[in-house]
Amino acid sequence: MIQSVLPDPTPAAFSLMEKGEVQQAEEIFRKILATEAYQPDALHGLGCLARMRGQNGLAIGLLGKALQNQGVPSVRRARMHITLGLALLGEGHAEPARAALSVARALQPEDPRAHVALADALIALGRRDDAVFALHAAKRVALDDALIRTRLGQMAFERGKLDEAAAEFRHVVAKLPFDGAAHANLGAVLFTANALDEARDVLLQAVACGAVSPQTFNNLGLVQMALGDLPSARVSLERAHDDASDDLRIAGNLGTVLSELGETEAASSIFERIAIASPESAEGAMAVFNRSSIMLGRGQFYEGWKAFEARRNLIAPGRSASAIWDGSAGNSPITIVAEQGLGDMVQFLRFLPLAAQRRPLRIRFPEGTQDLVSRVIELDVSCLQPWNGSADAEISLLSLPFVMGLNEAPAKAPYLRVSTLPEPDLVGLTWSGNPTYRFDRRRSVGVKLLEILKDIPGLRFLGLQRGDIPDWMEKPSDIETVGGLADAVGRCALVISVDTLVAHLAGAVGRPLWLLNRFGGDWRWKDVSWYENVLQFRPKAPSPPAESWPDVIEELAVALRRWSEQGSGSGL
Repeated sequence: MIQSVLPDPTPAAFSLMEKGEVQQAEEIFRKILATEAYQPDALHGLGCLARMRGQNGLAIGLLGKALQNQGVPSVRRARMHITLGLALLGEGHAEPARAALSVARALQPEDPRAHVALADALIALGRRDDAVFALHAAKRVALDDALIRTRLGQMAFERGKLDEAAAEFRHVVAKLPFDGAAHANLGAVLFTANALDEARDVLLQAVACGAVSPQTFNNLGLVQMALGDLPSARVSLERAHDDASDDLRIAGNLGTVLSELGETEAASSIFERIAIASPESAEGAMAVFNRSSIMLGRGQFYEGWKAFEARRNLIAPGRSASAIWDGSAGNSPITIVAEQGLGDMVQFLRFLPLAAQRRPLRIRFPEGTQDLVSRVIELDVSCLQPWNGSADAEISLLSLPFVMGLNEAPAKAPYLRVSTLPEPDLVGLTWSGNPTYRFDRRRSVGVKLLEILKDIPGLRFLGLQRGDIPDWMEKPSDIETVGGLADAVGRCALVISVDTLVAHLAGAVGRPLWLLNRFGGDWRWKDVSWYENVLQFRPKAPSPPAESWPDVIEELAVALRRWSEQGSGSGL
């Protein structure tokens, strides 16, 4: 006897459910079950409705009954296993969900929903590589792969594979050119990849297409801030904050742009509110650290150095000793460890002699920077002991002012020795910082803008950075090490630099510094001067670099010509 295939008696009910008319769909399913208690499709339909309502336990029971009927065709049986798997996953049963969804995929390998749902279960099991494989399988069989590619892009983004994520999101944008969410996803990846110009354009398109979520405006504001368009960044971040006032990360970003615009009271108020609301979170630590920058820039050292310690909660933990040095005197050595950038290291080397008055020191600095310690003028090298892999206590170089209780402005006198003497007509130039730094576009100057300097009579120019150096500048013989760069700086009668390592070296070795500082600028160049003979050239308005730097460089050229005419050894 040939067994007849069960017809699907519920297409109308499933159609109503897909349209959102769930009450009418439920009435049809229950009416069917009133006459046929184990009708599998009606049980499946009620299971789908239960899942929609968050009743995953009920859905599991209904699907278990439906699947007891062995006469259900494989296509419909596969859909039941998908619903069962998703309900199990909703209850936190990842491995049973994976098993059910694997059956669904085996029964209907051409159904992309089975592959996508299986990927969810694999993610829950921590098998992200297998999940990616399942999503790629879904992409191969899907007629409309936009949703699948979005998932693949999100997973690649989470794993730091920015090129893969961008490729998936570009495909979605091409397929859905008026989908704001697609543009927003691509813009977020481009921002993370530091492709700032394209990120701005894509995020503006996202907003134009209706993606007006706080996160989209937050990303747009960060991009605009990185590009130096501070007024636009403020507008975007205020919009994001208005729509998500309880999002501490967005509030912190708004505080940052207000601080850059010089509205330090408003910024400090925001940072204080964040720190009170969430003192143990990363957002709270960042808010305290940002507030410390405002205080240190004003010369409020007692409060500033204490708050500055919040940065320790923001950096990745490394090898640590059994204790953090508390600043006390004694005979047992302490280890001084480097932290953050080379400019920070040079700036804080001035505190080593004070620390050496209290304890013998061991130094643990990155390779290529140890030479700097021997150049500290007032440091008694007899207090230095070689690093032997252990220490009773250690301290970050940047924490020395706090643990030693310093509450006054730092001494401005030079504190690093060099083996070179200044050449009266030699001017050192540094026009860009590390391009991987997110806000480097704001601080760096296009080298072509500096060409107006080359025709100033009586001067020679020395390029004080790695990479390509224009023919009209001399190339230093050795700047591969920080010590070699310091000696090159020492040759200069004047150093002109953006806010990067060279600026700090100039001050540390006692060479006059003309700082090309961005609008707003870092706390180190605010009201308190850390070095002698520093003159700042900075934009008058918070405009993007392409608009603001040309006037600054023209002002610089006039001043440099005057300096040369007066006699290049005459200082500032």
